[in-house]
Amino acid sequence: MMARLPAAALLMAAASAPAAEPPLVVHYNERPPHHYTERGVPRGPAIDTVTSALSAAHIAYRLRSTPAKQQLVILQKNEAPACMLAWVDLPGRDGKGKLSEKIYDERRLWCTRATPDETMQRIDAALRNAALPK
Repeated sequence: MMARLPAAALLMAAASAPAAEPPLVVHYNERPPHHYTERGVPRGPAIDTVTSALSAAHIAYRLRSTPAKQQLVILQKNEAPACMLAWVDLPGRDGKGKLSEKIYDERRLWCTRATPDETMQRIDAALRNAALPK
């Protein structure tokens, strides 16, 4: 009986441990030279900016090339945290998702409403920090 207590304690500890968050999927469309896929690898300065910000914010991520129309469907479904790269802040968009700080020009991440506010705050802080002169 005593040999079972440590095993039971381990099971309880494992059950109470927080589950790892799935990576945030960042969808981008092919828009060279800002963001594009080369030999199966996402490339471009916007990709570099976003991946640096996500890494600095300690947010696990996965990049996926997705056509713009499909990105709009993902935003509308709002089934899971996800971000779309390089959307402009136009009137009405903030009601359909969450917009980040600027990535380049006037373009931002446009994230699903399911994306936690805390995640957006960490992304924005990292993007603001990256924009500071070195």
